[in-house]
Amino acid sequence: MTDTNQPVRRYPEMRGKVALVTGGTSGIGLATAQGFAREGATVVVSSRNEARAQEALKTFAKEEQVSWIGGDTSDGKSVERLIAAIVERHGRLDYAFNNGGAIGGEDIALIGDMSEESWRRTIDGYLTSVFLCMRHQLPVMLAAKRGVIVNMSSIYGQRGHSIPGGGAYAAAKHGVLGLTNSAARQYASSGVRITAVCPGWVETPPIAEWMQADPKFAAAITGMTPRGKIAASKEVANAVLFLCSDAASAMIGSPLVVDGGFLA
Repeated sequence: MTDTNQPVRRYPEMRGKVALVTGGTSGIGLATAQGFAREGATVVVSSRNEARAQEALKTFAKEEQVSWIGGDTSDGKSVERLIAAIVERHGRLDYAFNNGGAIGGEDIALIGDMSEESWRRTIDGYLTSVFLCMRHQLPVMLAAKRGVIVNMSSIYGQRGHSIPGGGAYAAAKHGVLGLTNSAARQYASSGVRITAVCPGWVETPPIAEWMQADPKFAAAITGMTPRGKIAASKEVANAVLFLCSDAASAMIGSPLVVDGGFLA
């Protein structure tokens, strides 16, 4: 007799594996962490805000093995401590979704008006952070001769961005794809697979709030998406899980676009 209370698992190979999701306490990150947990993986979510993390952990079923380890992905020492803690606690790292990132603060400006500080903070928040995560994840995976890394890029890693603040963001996300492709080629025969996901507009908590507060903005981004609605966090999470699965074993470097037709 089938137990209908058991989660439906699409990727049985994930059971017993260890997955890290940075920026894993809300939106796409949280949805991906929940997906890994449903597949039977042991999940580590990492973020800077412990109070928010504790609220996020309450969304997981009691039997699922999920924990939080604090970390700032734009700080190399912090990332080094994070990966060391995962290895000490679990002895392995099989999947890493490098999702955490942060834009450059209050100076949301066009390129000619943007401060150097905001530029550097955006590049550090979205690009350097991915490098630092891979820098410390790769030795663990290479030693085991297995693992999958999925980096968070964007549709704006494949085209320009016209809104204030968008220039630095697009530059960082283009950089993520260049970094991903280079690393994927360098380690293609090692047993470690590296790729990226490129979401379009996604109804994460801040975007949902923005859409509710500004109907013109909501209409604009919905109008950019041919299917007539932007993605849910779970839809992007499903793509990340696929990329990590054995079903995507030939996807090396190639980014997966999840945009409702935005780039079509």
